[in-house]
Amino acid sequence: MMKKITSLSNDQFKTFISDKRELKKFMKHPQNEKIEAGWANISGEQLQDIPSGAVYLTQSALGEEKPQVLLVSTDERGQKQAYESEATLDFLRSHDVNPVLEKDRETQLKTSYITFLQAHDKEKPQDIDSMLARVNAENDYVILKSSALKEKQFTPDQLKGMENELSHQFQARKQTQEKDRYQEDYKQEVLEVMQEPSEETQYKQLFKQNLLAQLGISSEKDSSKEAKKEAEAEKAPVEKQLKQETPQEKEKRLAKMKEFEQKHSFDKVYKLKKEVLQELKELNLTDSQREKLTKLEKALDTEKKDHDKQKKEEKSQNGFTKFFARNSGANSSKNRKETQEIER
Repeated sequence: MMKKITSLSNDQFKTFISDKRELKKFMKHPQNEKIEAGWANISGEQLQDIPSGAVYLTQSALGEEKPQVLLVSTDERGQKQAYESEATLDFLRSHDVNPVLEKDRETQLKTSYITFLQAHDKEKPQDIDSMLARVNAENDYVILKSSALKEKQFTPDQLKGMENELSHQFQARKQTQEKDRYQEDYKQEVLEVMQEPSEETQYKQLFKQNLLAQLGISSEKDSSKEAKKEAEAEKAPVEKQLKQETPQEKEKRLAKMKEFEQKHSFDKVYKLKKEVLQELKELNLTDSQREKLTKLEKALDTEKKDHDKQKKEEKSQNGFTKFFARNSGANSSKNRKETQEIER
């Protein structure tokens, strides 16, 4: 497919091919190489059908790193002649031709397809904005894809392979992000529990307030240096990592955790929680906080044991059910056979 860039008179054509200084004005490497029949899939007969007195882009020049151009003219004897060379991008752009190189087109396609995958993932029912974002992203990719196919820069199989690879990468990345987000949410939950004053500390504070009231001393004085010091000691190791949440944010976080737990197996969730607990063990914890962490881990391990036990029982029950059904069927068949023999 030829695309005309600019027109040339015969005199201009002769000047270009005879004076390389002129040719250098818009050629990258002015080889001044006359084409032979069959070059670039152009036969001598096809060449005769190309209008002379012009510079053309060759077939897939828009997708090449070094765009090839064809200078076509007619000599004094009326014979068609053509020369080829590599055009500079500046020359092409000065003639309203802005070639997209193949590597740039591949980047465009990948970026557009990823944008579509992200928009599709974020699309929510009844949310007009998210639906429009997905539709627009899809349309942009379809147009870009059609253009690449039309220009024969990529085959349908190549584009399909690219889409499959990007989809796989997107899903893998999404699963990793979900896992990391769940662990972060669970960590927040554990840190909150660890930051709460221990039962002993709470009891001592309540008892102290009671004594102060009996002694007629204002409870406001309870915020003494010693009490503050004790409270700070409880919080110090974890408060740096603990995020301050509003009730709404906490509710949203817990809902996300529950959604993740419903989508994944108990064993996977258990493994993620154990990793978080191990990470928190490495903090500089108080005795009270370490005790709470140990209790949480024991509760989690107990839950795992119960789950494994239930799983084992269900497997055993299913095996017994299948065995019973198989033997019942065999006995039933045997009884039917005996009945038939008696009837005879």
